[in-house]
Amino acid sequence: METQISKITTVINYNRVAEIIQEAGIVLLDRFNKRNSRHLEGVDTGYVKEKTEKELVIREDLISQDIVINGIKEFDPDAIIYSEELDNMHLLEQDENEIKFILDPLDGTHNFYFGMPYWGIGLAVLDKQNESIAGFIYLPALNIFIKNEGNNSPTLLKNGNDWIKCSTTARPLKKSIICYDNQFYKLGNTAIKIYDILAHDVFTSRITGSAITDAALIATGRINGRIWNKTEPYDIAPGIPIVRGAGGMVSDFNNNDINVLQKSVIMSSDKLLHERLIQEINLIK
Repeated sequence: METQISKITTVINYNRVAEIIQEAGIVLLDRFNKRNSRHLEGVDTGYVKEKTEKELVIREDLISQDIVINGIKEFDPDAIIYSEELDNMHLLEQDENEIKFILDPLDGTHNFYFGMPYWGIGLAVLDKQNESIAGFIYLPALNIFIKNEGNNSPTLLKNGNDWIKCSTTARPLKKSIICYDNQFYKLGNTAIKIYDILAHDVFTSRITGSAITDAALIATGRINGRIWNKTEPYDIAPGIPIVRGAGGMVSDFNNNDINVLQKSVIMSSDKLLHERLIQEINLIK
């Protein structure tokens, strides 16, 4: 595994990847601000489509996707890229290529559309086993850009023209802020019961509606955990190496290591809290 990861991290131009993501983020932030101005004026904000029940795709999803994919293809024409809006995610499970990208060009589309700042771009590099070995998360409206380039490297936060180390903040359960799934209608009663237990035992909870936002907030020490009862690969892939590289923990509900195909996932700030969250979840099983 060490040899494979070293090989992967040497063939990707991570500096250029970061530049591409930032380019897309600048475009998105400009459009976000313009959308908000039109909201205030009562003007229609443009193209929007309900791709599935209560799931929107807007023009900015596609604009961001084009910028990132075209940028990667410029330095690697043969790059394999999975994206939420490409309708190719069903092929990932059988893909045994050594290197591939997975992209969420606009995570938090609903937040973006309705004028809330919890949205961003998430990109990860996967290995042959679909384990996430490098990740990038850019949250333009929150001015947070973090990355982890794999190979046991630390997670870095962009600070002006520099990148600085960032880390999680360990807190006991009763003093922790824990984020949770939204769209409960998709999750069933078990997810509701887990949330009910957590809501009583943690300091407070939040539902931001953006998976990569929550991962970034864990990695930068703002919150302490995020629980997904039913997630998608592009939601968790960027956050896995980023949270781990900042000192945090990632597993399934039984504390097993995961790849990006796992549906039930916990990310947390530290080992002790992680173990407590697993205990909380298993109280209702």
